[in-house]
Amino acid sequence: MNSSLRTFLGLALLVAPLSAGCASRTAPFDQMDQAQITVLRLSAPPPPVAAPVATPGALPGIPGLPIPPEMQAAGQQLLQGLNQAAPGLIPPGLLPGGQTTQPAPVQTQVPLWNGLAIVAQTPVTNEDMKNDLLDLFGDEDSFQAGANNCTTAPGMGVSFVRPGQPNTDLVVWFTCSKAAGVTPFTLPYGKDMLTGESHQKLSQIYQALFGMAVPPGS
Repeated sequence: MNSSLRTFLGLALLVAPLSAGCASRTAPFDQMDQAQITVLRLSAPPPPVAAPVATPGALPGIPGLPIPPEMQAAGQQLLQGLNQAAPGLIPPGLLPGGQTTQPAPVQTQVPLWNGLAIVAQTPVTNEDMKNDLLDLFGDEDSFQAGANNCTTAPGMGVSFVRPGQPNTDLVVWFTCSKAAGVTPFTLPYGKDMLTGESHQKLSQIYQALFGMAVPPGS
């Protein structure tokens, strides 16, 4: 075997594992080397705020306290007389017999992602961590068959963004070791339960990005 042939074979053996590494990822993760990846801490969205309740005949300033009909009539006449004598003196809603509306509680606006509340989010800038996420979700061996209906909200979201392409979003339940694509994306493996190694890797990424262990119930 001449030296040129030996050199060619040596280069082929060196390049083959590198090209196989990218090709081993399943689509669409094999095309995401340049994707922007964001990891999110998630929780269930807050419950809607109840509408304010109007209480007929309630005494202003004392919610829920009814006024006897005879007092309502007398007070109505008195306050109407005062209002006619000095228009604007009696604030609206103060006349007995009207409806007192309890003010609605103030609800803090919570940012949402795919219908889930965002607790925190951070872009993934570390190239090794990017490759770990692409290798994990792009490898069928990261998942195993099984059935587990998670009853809690997923604790982690991962969003892959490529220019000119729809986002590829996934959610992760740590409590039941499960991952799933967010519609319209679905995992292409026919199974979505995480292996022990995959669960551990995602937990380590979560802790590295957010500086805390995965909370119970996530």
